[in-house]
Amino acid sequence: MATLGDHADSILFSALTVFLLFRMLSDETGSLAFPMLLGLTGGFGLWFAYIYGLTLLAMLVFWLWYDKGVLGRPRVLWFALGFVVGFSPWILINVQNHFAGLVVQGKTVWENFGLDYLWDGLANPRKLAVYEFFANLASDDPRDLSRRAVNLLYSLLYLGPILTAGALHVITGRTVPTEADYSGRVPRETRPSRTHPTNPTLVGFSILYVVIFALAVQFSDFRAASYNLPAHPFLFFLAAHSLARCQEAFPLIQRKMQTVFLASVVALGLGTHAPLVSLDRLDYALSAKGYSYALMPTVYLRTHSPAGEPDREFIAEVVQRPFLSDILSKLSADDQWELSRAIALLLAEAVPLNGQSEEFSRIERLVPPGFDRYFYYQVGVTAMHQHPNELPKAVVAVDFLRHRSATAHDLALVGIYRMWPHLAALDRTPESLATSPGAVAPGLSPHYWRALGHLAGRYWYDTERSLSLLNAHLQVFVPRLDPTVQRSFLQGVGQVLFTLPYPFSTHWVAPVELERFPHAYQSSLLEGWGMKLGELDLVSGFPWQGHESPFWMAWAKGLTTKSLASIQQGKTQFEALFEGGAPSALEPARHTP
Repeated sequence: MATLGDHADSILFSALTVFLLFRMLSDETGSLAFPMLLGLTGGFGLWFAYIYGLTLLAMLVFWLWYDKGVLGRPRVLWFALGFVVGFSPWILINVQNHFAGLVVQGKTVWENFGLDYLWDGLANPRKLAVYEFFANLASDDPRDLSRRAVNLLYSLLYLGPILTAGALHVITGRTVPTEADYSGRVPRETRPSRTHPTNPTLVGFSILYVVIFALAVQFSDFRAASYNLPAHPFLFFLAAHSLARCQEAFPLIQRKMQTVFLASVVALGLGTHAPLVSLDRLDYALSAKGYSYALMPTVYLRTHSPAGEPDREFIAEVVQRPFLSDILSKLSADDQWELSRAIALLLAEAVPLNGQSEEFSRIERLVPPGFDRYFYYQVGVTAMHQHPNELPKAVVAVDFLRHRSATAHDLALVGIYRMWPHLAALDRTPESLATSPGAVAPGLSPHYWRALGHLAGRYWYDTERSLSLLNAHLQVFVPRLDPTVQRSFLQGVGQVLFTLPYPFSTHWVAPVELERFPHAYQSSLLEGWGMKLGELDLVSGFPWQGHESPFWMAWAKGLTTKSLASIQQGKTQFEALFEGGAPSALEPARHTP
């Protein structure tokens, strides 16, 4: 069983832990409710997110350092009892699954740590955790000069006040006066000693957490920029506290410092997330649906599967459990549709592709009524995943469907052609792919040529990252193609240019950029972009889709009415795959300019 939560849950539990810790340490009545609640929060938080364990470790070290005789007091017993109660769901579930929750990224938790990561960092200073943290503070795209500049500005915004306050403390040896007791320390006349220790401070806890976090990241292979998020609140607090210390040291420019800092935070925030800022739908956050049943089967499977990848039998068992099968009738029509579609896609990942018709039929019968087309499409996607970069083998793997249903076989081939360009190696030039196309049924030719266009787009754009160079390649290459396949080829290129808005994608291409291509290419490119939007809606767990998505505000900015119509036509064309009719008949007449 893996953890249920993410960084948002970790930050929430960290904030609650800090609050309860300081309430407990400042409580003069000796109440046992605070250590009990602190333990309950610690156990429940660790169950939800393993990275919360760093907060738990910092809390224990801080507690032991402040209250050195705590081990012999009732507080520890009540804390331990609360922790066991909070962590008991993880224990109970993992006892039944051979402690699969100890497996992270394909190996046990402790195997993800080691001295090798430290030696590697010392040999390559740019791989040190501290450097990577600030180098990727706003964006982890090393090739984008503007985002590297934003990373530098964010780093200066954080480190400037902290380093300045640290230098002032070293030079002057001054502490914050009692009337400006930002850190919670005792008054200046009360000096720490063996009989009167320093009062616990939030600054001290934050520093301890940052140190433990940096060491944990440095000694592990959890180096993705997303793992840095839990440290941001503590670092921001230290920056704000240091700013207050600087204001106290330089009263003449106190207001200017505060204004510059706040203005910098707002300006950098707006500049970084400008694509997501819109005044068109200010109430969106209050009206948008905040949940999706599409995620339920996957999350349930991930949190209950034994160690390793879930096998076919386990997936089939999970789908038939009352937790999923009985809940359908209790949901709204939209939620039923989301959950049924997710179950169909999940079952397709468990099908045997070895010709065992009885086993296939057993899984096929579990597909919710009316969602078989999603199932067959995903069977093709699964076949391509099992044979990456080997298109002929993937096609052969679904050949048995030909004897069951022509529509099922065609949908599986469409799934293969959709997934092929994502997995294929870029070891062949677009010219060689176009001059030696594979044998494809005429009805499926558009899907095949879209895949070739997608591959060609990856070949040109992924290496050069230049729309102008991609445009030049297309103007040379497309006229050489048969006119009957040019539209499908361009649609495939348009799919390559589909990205989520920044900061969700570091290589964001706004759809309005596609209007800079030749007029004859624009509609087809935007149709391909719309197809990719439909594909995202199919596989994503977002509770909103298409025009209801908050991303749409960024996507649609600056687009003409004709471009919007092209995107909608491409999306509709993809969705028609699952609405009945043979896939070969899903080529609507081209709209007039």
